[in-house]
Amino acid sequence: MRLSKLVAQAMSPIVLFLIVCAPESNAQGASETAWPTKGWRTSAPEQQGLDSAELAKLVDAVGARRQDSLLLIRHGRIVAEAYYAPFEAGIRHDLRSVTKSVIGTLTAIEIQDGFLDGVDDRVVDLFSDKQIANVDDLKKEMTVQNLLDMTSGLQWKEENYTSDESIMRMYQAPDRASFVLDQPMSDPPGAKFYYNGGNPYLLSALLTKETFKSAYDFAKYQLFQPLGISNVRWGRVDAQGVTDGESGLFLEPRDMAKIGYLYLRHGLWEDKQIIPSWWVDRVQEGKVEASYGFHYANLWWSLPKRRAYMARGRHSQLILVLPDLDIVAVMTGVMWDDEYYSVGKLIDAISRSVKSDQALPPNPEAETALAASISRAVTEPPRLMPEPPETARAISGRTYEFSGNVLRVKTLILRLLEPRPSWEYTIDNGKEQPIARFAGLIGLDGAFRKSPLASYGIDAVKGRWIDDDTLEVERRILGHGETQIWVLRFDGKKIDVRFEDTDGFKTELHGEEAD
Repeated sequence: MRLSKLVAQAMSPIVLFLIVCAPESNAQGASETAWPTKGWRTSAPEQQGLDSAELAKLVDAVGARRQDSLLLIRHGRIVAEAYYAPFEAGIRHDLRSVTKSVIGTLTAIEIQDGFLDGVDDRVVDLFSDKQIANVDDLKKEMTVQNLLDMTSGLQWKEENYTSDESIMRMYQAPDRASFVLDQPMSDPPGAKFYYNGGNPYLLSALLTKETFKSAYDFAKYQLFQPLGISNVRWGRVDAQGVTDGESGLFLEPRDMAKIGYLYLRHGLWEDKQIIPSWWVDRVQEGKVEASYGFHYANLWWSLPKRRAYMARGRHSQLILVLPDLDIVAVMTGVMWDDEYYSVGKLIDAISRSVKSDQALPPNPEAETALAASISRAVTEPPRLMPEPPETARAISGRTYEFSGNVLRVKTLILRLLEPRPSWEYTIDNGKEQPIARFAGLIGLDGAFRKSPLASYGIDAVKGRWIDDDTLEVERRILGHGETQIWVLRFDGKKIDVRFEDTDGFKTELHGEEAD
């Protein structure tokens, strides 16, 4: 047993803003690395060779989409930081598949610290304690590197997240890692790229097997603590003590940027090599041709011809590294699956803003343009809305009861005529206290209203009348990468609800006014 393994066993946000600081004497250079362990330093864009006018255009362009935040760092300084209403600074954001890139990073640490011999270790040998089904010559050749490159060759279906797909069947399995290992082979390892959430789940299970810690517990001390990251959430472990390796991690945008900065500095952090420099080289090289022109390696995406690599997650989560420009960019969002913010256009916009490696003269006119962009984006301005129909008065304050439904909603009350309109609903959560109550404010002027912090987060809700009998409610839990749409249609004492969220889930509910 390796020495490091023996040791492990024994141990067993509020407005949109751009920060413009007092001028520094020179632009930050490679010889004077700024380490943000205790917090990021900030700088005026011009002091780091960027044009504030171009950044103003970028802030506007990002704000026109369903984005929550934009963060830009050059030479180790924050030069632009935007939080789009209703999202706030200081809130952890759901990273979705950016989690995969963090699992890749933890695998690099495993190798750096001696828990794994290397990426060429065979997966079947590493899980020799499991009774693996469908073992053949192809599966015997599958390596850790194949898992990292999404070229495992395992038969898998992951497209629309329907109940019949492999990814959803994995989550229903009593032993998720075993479910992945048991899948038959469809291709030789290394022959074909196929995006497969089971691969990083296996890597997380492997980490737990080798270190006797969940990925979350391992990351707390081996990655997050050295980088100064503390505001973390990473779901629950499964029945085998394994942290979800394909999604589920929540970090603040500033902490997401620290992950990118670690890669920008080739795995070095202050005086410690956290991950091997060759690991970062392979990420940037991106040997595996993936999809839509992207390349892939070590659970990171790349555009080698653009000298860019990135961690990407559903609904527009992004950590982008541009080593030639000494830049890290972060975006978080709540986009629908048929929406996207072009990474290529983002790279172009950032590149246009870079004018020099040295400090530029102050540019008050550009800073004014940037401030104007901020003032347009910092809040949602109330919109002129039509007068509510008579239905609003008729249904306000009434309690509607629902028959059995997959959302387990029991009751709904809308209070639309009060000075601070609100809604309230209950669900049957099947626990010791079976009825859970959710209540909050609702904006009826076209802007979200945020409710006080609850155990599950901060609700932001707004509604609009589509016609005289139909109210559309848009709900977000800030920091979660999804939006919920509730379309409520009233017909006398009856109510019909169409529910849809940005994860593609749809259902209908039917209720009636309580006696």
